[in-house]
Amino acid sequence: MVEVWLPYGASEIPVGVPEERLQDILRPRTRNSKLDVTAEVTRLLKSSNLPDLARKAGQVCIGIGTSSNQHLLNELTKQLVQELTSNGVPDSSITLLYTYDASNNEMSGGLSGIRVAHNVQTSPTTALDGLNAEFSVALNSAFLGADLKLALGELRPHHFFGLAGLTNIVFPGLASADSRRGHLLNRKGKAASDLYEERINIANAIPNLLALSYAVDADLSPAQIVFGTIPECVAALRGITEEISSTNIRKPADIVVMSSGGAPLDESLARAVETFPAAVAACKRDGALIVAAECTSGHGGGEFYDWCAEHKEPRYLETRLRHSYTYEGFKAAYLQRTLQNHRIYLVSTLADYYTERIFGMRSARTVNSALQTALRALGSDSAITVIPDASRVVPKLA
Repeated sequence: MVEVWLPYGASEIPVGVPEERLQDILRPRTRNSKLDVTAEVTRLLKSSNLPDLARKAGQVCIGIGTSSNQHLLNELTKQLVQELTSNGVPDSSITLLYTYDASNNEMSGGLSGIRVAHNVQTSPTTALDGLNAEFSVALNSAFLGADLKLALGELRPHHFFGLAGLTNIVFPGLASADSRRGHLLNRKGKAASDLYEERINIANAIPNLLALSYAVDADLSPAQIVFGTIPECVAALRGITEEISSTNIRKPADIVVMSSGGAPLDESLARAVETFPAAVAACKRDGALIVAAECTSGHGGGEFYDWCAEHKEPRYLETRLRHSYTYEGFKAAYLQRTLQNHRIYLVSTLADYYTERIFGMRSARTVNSALQTALRALGSDSAITVIPDASRVVPKLA
């Protein structure tokens, strides 16, 4: 028996796979690079225009996103703050602004500056001027009002948008609730790729905005660190992010056991669905997916729930999306299409009623019990693939 631990909320849960049935364990690639983080960040910051901008800035705001490696994010935050203070920026003029899904209670002590969490409902926001957009873009007022704005976070793969993390920090990470809704709902002739481009364009329209970003490998070690504008950072890190996340599979498995990656990626079913494509790519048609996603916030947005609760054919939902694209509706249609071709067993805190009656999946108390049920249904000789963190891998047939 091979035991694999899967991220689940803030902890982990195990799955035991018979060794003779285990086909693959899909993880990101390891770079085996020994990057001196302190030296590299010092070089990047001192060789940039940051020292000059810092000396001229009255107020500095650092937007901080989520990271697979919280310790690395903490260290980079400290080093960035130290660079600012060494160039004359007072502690009281530095604001550390955490995006709505980032956790600032994990930050270690010894940090200068004011620590604030952005709340999409209550944080003051200001409209972004000079942007040609189809909806109103309002961002955190402290961020927009700062003389120097910095974004700090990891660039990572995303199965629907292509890339996430850094690209989400400014928008929608620091946006108002109305802006987020306008971006995601009832978009005429749009697709996920268009929403991704909008996020990049919004960041590019903000004056005096720079970013410190990085990519991590399978061991969560930094593979590369870059500093520049957000589009420059994305361009520099895109290749290595795709290289690390791309993983070859010999053939699809009968059963795929996956985790959505733990908190915050599995905070709701609507968010966990964003990681399903990794398992679908590694699974045979009519195979079984076993998904570990805690879903502490329940099923997620009302729009996602409403589309799923209609119990319409996927083709009907997809036709509606072609006329008026809604991201939550797109995820609902993707889930329904996946259910047409696969059994899905969900291990979560969702009530069985919602899992089975509303979303059409099969509820399971543990990953091991779901695996035993799937083996009984598909045969004890079924080949099994495990994906410990489906948010970080992009399986491809070799």
